[in-house]
Amino acid sequence: MVRPLPQAALRLAEDPRRAWEVVCTTSRGEATPLPLQEYSGVSPSQPDSLRFVAISDTHGHRPSVPEGDVLLHAGDFSRLGTLGEVESFCCWFGSLPHRRKILIAGNHDLSLHGATYEQTSARFGSFLTADQAAEASAQARKLVASIPNCDYLMDSGTTVEGIRIWGSPWQPEFFDWAFNLPRGEPCRQKWRLIPSGTHVVITHGPPLGHGDLCQSGQRAGCLDLLDELQTRVQPLYHVFGHIHEGRGVTTDGTTKYVNASTCTLRYRPDNPAMVFDVPLAAAAGDTGA
Repeated sequence: MVRPLPQAALRLAEDPRRAWEVVCTTSRGEATPLPLQEYSGVSPSQPDSLRFVAISDTHGHRPSVPEGDVLLHAGDFSRLGTLGEVESFCCWFGSLPHRRKILIAGNHDLSLHGATYEQTSARFGSFLTADQAAEASAQARKLVASIPNCDYLMDSGTTVEGIRIWGSPWQPEFFDWAFNLPRGEPCRQKWRLIPSGTHVVITHGPPLGHGDLCQSGQRAGCLDLLDELQTRVQPLYHVFGHIHEGRGVTTDGTTKYVNASTCTLRYRPDNPAMVFDVPLAAAAGDTGA
């Protein structure tokens, strides 16, 4: 039985650094690092399993991607989400040989967030009218929808051989980019949509305490996401990016948290993909990783 989060932590949802300090006083506060070599893809895939390859925050680069059954991209495939960037990414991503691809957007993929694109594009000199922004967003979504064998997830899910996967682009407010929400209930509403029993969750932003530590010493992770994952969803894997310097894998004993950022803090695509196997037995109710 998972212990409820202390009310003191929930009251500090808008101060993630202090909230994590409180969470660490509970039995679910540990974020145990796991060896990166276990996620390098060097070892042969496990029998009766699906091999997942996870990347994120490629920001217009075309990194080398190892073989696998399912390719995940956890958002920020562009710098600013221009139609040229979206088209270039879709051509590259669609050319990769993985039989299934799963994609979510991130805060840099501005044109995929139609509700804010007029405002966010203006920050970078585009100054689109409302009609132009709406048309560009529609074109961006059309381009993404044209990628072969790819599911674009937007608070939605898919299955691969019975393995249940859910994707969402949101993160707590972060410098007025796309897919930003205030901390607390607005974020929690999105995380409540994740079905219990999902095997692999993909979000752009991290949960609190796992792969979310910024160079500044601040934490960018979401307390409400952590709570929903630990209390209710309990996936085998949670894949995300967003905080480049947080790349790595941690576990709380139930879920493995994979920050798959491809780019470094200096936006160099130096980090290799993360590779992991999900046993097909998970689809039959055996959730042992």
